[in-house]
Amino acid sequence: MEEQVFVQSEQYIVIAGVVARCRDRILGGQKFYLQYPYDGSVRAVNRESGGTANIESYVFGSKEAAQQAVLGQTLNPCALTWQAFGLPAIYLAGFHVFRHDAVEEGRRMRESCRRYGFEGLFPLDKEDYDNLGQRDTAAMIFHANDGLIREADIVMANLNPFRGAEPDSGTVFECGLGYALGKKLYGYLSDGRTMNERLEEAIDPHTKLYSDGMHVEDFNLPLNLMLAVPMDIVIGGLEECLIRAQKDYYGAG
Repeated sequence: MEEQVFVQSEQYIVIAGVVARCRDRILGGQKFYLQYPYDGSVRAVNRESGGTANIESYVFGSKEAAQQAVLGQTLNPCALTWQAFGLPAIYLAGFHVFRHDAVEEGRRMRESCRRYGFEGLFPLDKEDYDNLGQRDTAAMIFHANDGLIREADIVMANLNPFRGAEPDSGTVFECGLGYALGKKLYGYLSDGRTMNERLEEAIDPHTKLYSDGMHVEDFNLPLNLMLAVPMDIVIGGLEECLIRAQKDYYGAG
């Protein structure tokens, strides 16, 4: 039987871009840092090696000390990850984080992911950073979302227009990061027309220029080619996109 020793007080670990509560336990003579509920099923490991080397330098006695390590750039916020055996994880990119009911919407989206056999990872813009100023809060959110994308198997993005004719700029960045990390990319749109068709009313029929005096990209695609080429674009909403992903991953449908 494995020896099990608990530390009663919680500690804070910088892992996957976030500051998370943890506790340590000795399992088989080796110290592990565990994710709540501390049952040993989810443990902190080094992202590259999958081992436990150098993890202690990412563990702090207070949340504030851990945050300052991230903000002071004294460590790599994404060097560690949680190791667990579970469902394929989807990072849910999109401007839904700006909704007045973003927390509730995130819960609904994660429940939808679960119905189709996935674990939904919702951006952490609503985490409690009340002890930090605005710029430090922004930095912590960036690292948290960066970490979630690295955790995910899939980036699934709401690419509908946001405050204009193009998708949300933060979402586009996250898609690019996902591509660079080798993640599977899905995007969903409610309007499947090409860019030319969507913007036709503002395109001069003689010069073929948009109202801003510039050409509209014309490759018979619904989005800029830098999104439409590497991503599987689904016409519909999150549900339709999950159905497509479920078919790809599980052969369902």
